[in-house]
Amino acid sequence: MKQVIFLVMLITLTLQTQLSSKIDVVMAHMDKMTIKNEFSKQLAGLIELKMLQSSYVEEVLKEIKTIRDQLIADQTIEDQEFAKKIGQLNVEIEILEIQTEKLAKELQRLNQQIADLNEDISKLIGTQQSQEKQLSTLNSKEEDIRNQYKLEIETISQRTTNNIKSIDGLNEMIAKLQQAVFAEQSKTTVLSQQHTKQYVDQLANSLGPNHPITALVSVTTKFDVPTVTRIIQLLENIRDQRIQENAGANDFVVKVTQSYEVTLKEVTEVRERLSADYSRTLITLKRRNEENTLSTKTRNQIQKDLPIALDLLQQYRNEREIVQSNYNLRSAKRENEVKIITQAYTIVAQQVKV
Repeated sequence: MKQVIFLVMLITLTLQTQLSSKIDVVMAHMDKMTIKNEFSKQLAGLIELKMLQSSYVEEVLKEIKTIRDQLIADQTIEDQEFAKKIGQLNVEIEILEIQTEKLAKELQRLNQQIADLNEDISKLIGTQQSQEKQLSTLNSKEEDIRNQYKLEIETISQRTTNNIKSIDGLNEMIAKLQQAVFAEQSKTTVLSQQHTKQYVDQLANSLGPNHPITALVSVTTKFDVPTVTRIIQLLENIRDQRIQENAGANDFVVKVTQSYEVTLKEVTEVRERLSADYSRTLITLKRRNEENTLSTKTRNQIQKDLPIALDLLQQYRNEREIVQSNYNLRSAKRENEVKIITQAYTIVAQQVKV
């Protein structure tokens, strides 16, 4: 019995001696690894602990493989999460880049459109003012033409009326003078002063006090038959002229009316064309002002939206950089850890063959 116990103790001591030797070898190789960091130190400590706890190196290899497999699995999961996250960020960034570019181009277009509209509006206002002035001038001219025509017609009418009265007075005077001549033809006496005074008054009423005939009669001192006969001839000439003048009055009225209608028609046509142009100018000006108001409103909104969109775009870009940077750091760290574990696995695995 004592011999069996001693044999067991001897075997156990031998195994412990062999395991201690293997641990020393593993630790020596671990210390010579090319990659040294905190993780490699922790891994070396863990391997040493596991080898002390287990007499089988194969068990330690399983532990190391499990750690390596977990790191690889973690990296795979992170690769998938990173791809998903970075994909979402890229989509958001692409959408915002398209939107901001579109907004920037639209803002540029609106600025040019508003500048063009302001220029058009300025020109249209100038055209409007010019057309208003022209219309005012035409309206005044049309009124002047109507007033002038009215005055001419009234003048002709008044002159005709005056001529009729004058002709009647002259006929009456001529008749009386002829009667006086006939009564005096057998005599050589002069017409009475009373008759002379009546003739002068009648001439003044018919011809006017400043007429040459009136003046001639008023200064005539001798009213014999030859003198009165000569006066009758002069009065008949004046009467005939006024009869002829009245006879041509209607033709003159027709000519004046025709000229008036032609001139008025020309002015009216010009005014109507100008009024139509003026109406189109007002409509166009109203439309341009409405377009300018709408464009300005849209531009103001874009000027508010664009900085917000650009700020959001920069936030997404910053987030993408952070996500990419963090992913790169963790992936590099995990890659180093996998390399360290793989080297450690190789070192421990060599002890299985010993």
